[in-house]
Amino acid sequence: MSRSQPPGAPGAPWPGLGDERRSVALSYGLWCLSLIGICGIHRVYNRKPFTGMLWLVTFGLCGIGQLVDLLLIPGLVETSNRQLAPAASSVAAVSTIPIDRQLLRLARASGERGFTINDALLELDLPPHVDSTGVNKEIEKLLGAHLLDVGNDERGRVVYREP
Repeated sequence: MSRSQPPGAPGAPWPGLGDERRSVALSYGLWCLSLIGICGIHRVYNRKPFTGMLWLVTFGLCGIGQLVDLLLIPGLVETSNRQLAPAASSVAAVSTIPIDRQLLRLARASGERGFTINDALLELDLPPHVDSTGVNKEIEKLLGAHLLDVGNDERGRVVYREP
């Protein structure tokens, strides 16, 4: 567990929880505290301290906000965890090698047996916004430029090889 801020630092709702991923199950558990009159703790936990305090003072906006949060908790957790993405991406170096070059290197390394789309998805250092559709588009470009050949292996799978 890495900590980017010391315990008790501003922005950390509880000591040591500043940069950890949030849990839907724990959020629902904290929501259950509203049954004994302590509302909004789940919002503070999910990096929404202002609305968490508002819920605490107004008893979950007279209970209506608290009930609505039953449906919103998965989204709150996702938004809270998404806030960690810029910090995580700055720690992990993203490959600056273009996808087409990575595909050509994979083709050369795989030799006669070739590689499948699954191999490419597992082996390439892809930016977060690139998925299998993006990889397919790059492969199509390389096929059109005659830099890759397409065929089948002994099991009938579609494989791509260096020409």
